[in-house]
Amino acid sequence: MWRNPIAVVAVAPLVLCTLASCSERDAESPPAATGGSTIVELEGQFAAASRTRGAKAAFLEFLAEDSIVLQPGPVWGRAAWEAADELPGTLAWAPDRAQLAADGRFGFSTGPWTLTDVEGKRTVEGRYVTVWRETGGAWRVVFDGGFARAPVGDTAPAGPVRLDEAHCGGTPAAQPGDLQLLDLGLTGTAGGDSHAERLRQLAAPGLVVFHPPNADGAEGAEALAAALAALPPATQLLPMGAGMATSGDLGYTYGLAAPEAEASAEAAYVHIWCRGADGWRLLLELRGRLPRPAG
Repeated sequence: MWRNPIAVVAVAPLVLCTLASCSERDAESPPAATGGSTIVELEGQFAAASRTRGAKAAFLEFLAEDSIVLQPGPVWGRAAWEAADELPGTLAWAPDRAQLAADGRFGFSTGPWTLTDVEGKRTVEGRYVTVWRETGGAWRVVFDGGFARAPVGDTAPAGPVRLDEAHCGGTPAAQPGDLQLLDLGLTGTAGGDSHAERLRQLAAPGLVVFHPPNADGAEGAEALAAALAALPPATQLLPMGAGMATSGDLGYTYGLAAPEAEASAEAAYVHIWCRGADGWRLLLELRGRLPRPAG
């Protein structure tokens, strides 16, 4: 996620499939929790490291060697954080949704984040999505993306974390490239189905979209219709990478979005996909704006 308000503006080379690898420091042991609470516990460890040792140290501890982060476009995660300065304040976050795949080794979370100064005043806030994978006994972040906004009002009290609400079931024969093809199929056309119409056709029950500056998300028929209506009808999706659980029930894609063919990309995105009885369905979408090209 883009929890770093200091953006590193760059675009990663084409990555057809993001696979986690163990970092140089193995996790002490996988969490004892089950289901989505496993991911919540991991996020708690990650966020605690950020509060006590700083965001840079925390990300370099938890990012996989081949991780991708949005800053605000897709870049190699560890290289971006190794080159970054420490953030001017305390970066904190907590998930409000989490899902674990059937293999017990892959999952994601999303939630709000804040950056506060030395006096505890929020200076920036936003929404994140993080994808986790366990390999060789070590859990690491393979994808992290999101967006920032200026603080809006008081922070709402945190409610219970929504765990494993999606009912996903898959097959190990599924491949990450299948999800990238779905992204390509969401591209809208000037004379045919719009991007929003194609997205609705593949929406999972409970689809939620996070489009800046709405860090709370849009879900439900009315809110989704309004959020999707704001997207350019001929939006072109340019998938750059994907990954999925070995159980083939949960996966993600990420890439760039342009408002129309031949136009410059204006946003980066991440999609979370859930495989149901009728095939893959889009469970979550997050977009983050890219800087406008000079001129």
